[in-house]
Amino acid sequence: MSKNEKHIQTSKRNFILALILLLLTNALMAITLSVFAKKNLREQIDQRMLDIANTAAYMLNGDELEVLKAEDKDTESYNKALDYIYGIRQEADGSFSFTIDPAEEDPGEFGSPIVSTAALRNAANGVADVDKNAYSDEWGSFYSAYSPVYNSEGKVAGIVGVDFSADWYNGKLNDNRAISIVILMAAMTIGIVLSFIIRSDNRKRFTAILKEIRDIDASAQKLNSSIMQTSIKKLDFLPDNAAGLVKELAKGEEGKETYFDEMEEATSNLHAVCLKLDKYVKYVDSNMYKDILTNTQNKAAYKNAIKALDEDIKDRSPVFSVAFFDINGLEDINTHYGFEAGDELMYHSGIILKKVFGKDNVYRVAGDEFIALMENKTSLDMEEYFRSFDNELKELNDSRKLAHELGIAKGGCTYRTEKHENYRQVFITAKERMKKDKEAYYQNKTN
Repeated sequence: MSKNEKHIQTSKRNFILALILLLLTNALMAITLSVFAKKNLREQIDQRMLDIANTAAYMLNGDELEVLKAEDKDTESYNKALDYIYGIRQEADGSFSFTIDPAEEDPGEFGSPIVSTAALRNAANGVADVDKNAYSDEWGSFYSAYSPVYNSEGKVAGIVGVDFSADWYNGKLNDNRAISIVILMAAMTIGIVLSFIIRSDNRKRFTAILKEIRDIDASAQKLNSSIMQTSIKKLDFLPDNAAGLVKELAKGEEGKETYFDEMEEATSNLHAVCLKLDKYVKYVDSNMYKDILTNTQNKAAYKNAIKALDEDIKDRSPVFSVAFFDINGLEDINTHYGFEAGDELMYHSGIILKKVFGKDNVYRVAGDEFIALMENKTSLDMEEYFRSFDNELKELNDSRKLAHELGIAKGGCTYRTEKHENYRQVFITAKERMKKDKEAYYQNKTN
């Protein structure tokens, strides 16, 4: 074998190895995008279901719900329920049964048993939650969100449930997988096309391949536009420094360049596709633990944080405080002025909370609820933080920058070894104090 033949054989081997590496990289990118998309879809659905359940629970009278009987069907108390929710009651033996079910088609009978899940049991203990796994009953397979309804004594009088179809959710996941497959196929096609360009001296074939690259570039732009339309929201509320990447992803190509030859055009199109994919991966990664509207930490980040706190409580005696916040009157604002007005209040709530308590310590855990986890902060420290918070809130309202006054109820609690066995007990105390603050707020408004 001549020296020249050996060189050609080595070149072929290197070319094949490079092509295999490129294909494996593309496959890994597609899998990563699919995992991120699945996680974000589930978190968005969970948040929406909890918002609906919490709103419905807020609208129901716990005292009336607690005493409902089967013969109360079609009465005023029974008909107060919304047509997309149903009521649940915990029986003495710990099981659960239907109360209100205003569905027109095949409603659950009053008193008939309902499947018990971890989320339902949490709601019975006063904590709104969403099913992590689908369950099946005579109506089909579902994921459900549950929110407690309290009576005038502050006890759980019943539970509101909201369902979404597991088949619908699986269909959305299949759509995301299809998007990932399209991205993978596009990237693999680009790699194969590029390989033929490098290896081929045939001008006619190169021209045909170039047309395919143009089509792939156009498909990538269309795919990017479709993804952005379903995942980017509330740009109007984001400051320029926080929304730069989002706005860059959302906008299209500003203009077409002039190329001297087909090779330059092919290189430019390939580069543009790769940049779009890279930016989308960075966007998904940076927003996995961020709330899109308020730019605070989201519920996924909150769960990680409280898990770490519970582990610290088992191993040592940590010093930390919890502050619970709830926007006053948000439901009325949404009802009378639209969700845009409510979003504006939530956005500015996030700004104040991050300014006072630190952007890494504030979590949006529900539609209008925020929590600040303050490590190494005592009750005296929290009093100072609350004074600063009240001053910032007053300054914002006095400035009349907002169309509607922003009121935020607050409550806090500091972990004490002798009083609290886990994080949840600290959380419950903070929430109870927030409720008292909210009651005082509405009482002052009435007076």
